[in-house]
Amino acid sequence: MKGFQIRRKPLAHLMRDAGDDHGPKLKQVLTAKDVFFHGVAAIIGAGIFVYLGAGAGLAGPGVVLSFAVCGIVCTLVGLAFAELASMISVSGSAYTYAYASIDERAAWAIGWDLLLEYSLGSAAVAVGWSAYLQHTLSGMGISLPAHLAQAPTHLPWQDIGVTAMLLVSGVAALIWSLSDKHKQSGALRGLVLFGGGVACLAGLKEAAMVATQLHSINLPAFLIIGFLSLCLYLGVHHTARMTEIFVWVKVAVIVVFLGCAVWYFKTENFTPLMPMGFWGVLGGAGVVFFAFIGFDAVTTLAEECKNPQTDMPRGVLGSLWVCTAIYMAVAAVGVGAVHYTGLVNAAPIASVLNAIGYNSIVPLLSVGALAGLTSVLIVLLFGQSRIMMRMSKDGLVSPVFGVIGHKRQTPHWAILIMGTAAALAAGFMDINELAHLTNVGTLAAFVIVCVGVIWLRKSEPNAVRKFRCPGMPWIPALGAVSCLGLMFTLPHDSQIRFVIWMAVGFAIYYCYGYWHSKERPVKSN
Repeated sequence: MKGFQIRRKPLAHLMRDAGDDHGPKLKQVLTAKDVFFHGVAAIIGAGIFVYLGAGAGLAGPGVVLSFAVCGIVCTLVGLAFAELASMISVSGSAYTYAYASIDERAAWAIGWDLLLEYSLGSAAVAVGWSAYLQHTLSGMGISLPAHLAQAPTHLPWQDIGVTAMLLVSGVAALIWSLSDKHKQSGALRGLVLFGGGVACLAGLKEAAMVATQLHSINLPAFLIIGFLSLCLYLGVHHTARMTEIFVWVKVAVIVVFLGCAVWYFKTENFTPLMPMGFWGVLGGAGVVFFAFIGFDAVTTLAEECKNPQTDMPRGVLGSLWVCTAIYMAVAAVGVGAVHYTGLVNAAPIASVLNAIGYNSIVPLLSVGALAGLTSVLIVLLFGQSRIMMRMSKDGLVSPVFGVIGHKRQTPHWAILIMGTAAALAAGFMDINELAHLTNVGTLAAFVIVCVGVIWLRKSEPNAVRKFRCPGMPWIPALGAVSCLGLMFTLPHDSQIRFVIWMAVGFAIYYCYGYWHSKERPVKSN
């Protein structure tokens, strides 16, 4: 079919767009050290301070193996990321790589995927941040009112779905009818314009009804995303320094924890190692995989690095391996100090310290947790704005998302609009729903990256690669299969919602992106 012709963006076009001198560009101020610290900032956070308990509930003492499984899978994927990052020094991460290696539709799918990952991932981390903040405040005798401290216990998903469908279809119809990218009769244009307006009005009415059913909000989670979005708006240099400070704080707290808990290590706590069997270990890996999602967001820094061809592979792989070792050490010491059932809660590290009598250190732990989760938020919020910016520059979404301010040299509209969406998710959604949706979207994106690096070896064999993924094609193929396997360990509800998300995404693509893409062939008269 003619409408399904391949649209692949050649590497030369990608590099040409990145080097275009017209208009303001992103500042190239980051080094390999900055990339490494952003990687550690993105990875170490919720995995240790929040999801260690959920993983232990499924895998028992085998949660240590769950972290190892995730580390191996992410290493397989990370090697593919490293090769692509060394070839394509453009912001956009896996979205850009898919555009260069497979097809525009695959790029759209992975870009839409990554928006889900970074937006809902940052929202989930913000909810964990809020929980630790409230725990710290309660120790000082301060408690927030219930209607400001947590998300609603029940969301009217059916009404939300109707609202989203009406608004998306209405906006899409308006864009289609007002577009000059294709020809249509005046009567058809007017009919679609009228229908789009009616759908938008109906969607706004439904949204007002949904708002009346929301009786509480997680205000701290909402506000922290708003604050960090403002920091990102002010410039990447400032957030890089903040990230480095937060990394040192949380690493220091982890070292203190290990130094205290290791003296209470008991080997009998590891018997049996896998009480729920190996499937329990895999189930635990599917949950704690959330701890690793940030490492791919680091590749969105490429366009702001001084020497991305070497800085990106070193930073991505180095941070991934260091963080995997830290995760396994913390899990092993935590399980060794107390029975794994003592970890099954929202603050597993604090529970270990309380159990072994180090109650006075718990406030210090809370400070480290807040620092760790804040650094994760910075990287995820950074990533979502850069993905949207790159999709905008390719013509697949509105050009407003690609506008870079002359003064700050940041994509300010992408930061503010996407930050608002993430803040709303953090304020009104449950942390478990957020985490599961984030995981399934991330794993799907990783599959496409692994396939993409194999495809590029064949389609662009002579391209300059400062880093080459070893074991081609078996390593990336194994990475793709491993990610597919972990996807099937997640709840079915999350898989269904992911399919709905992708369906909405492709509806937007075929109403707007397909017609406005810069890779769309121009017909000659």
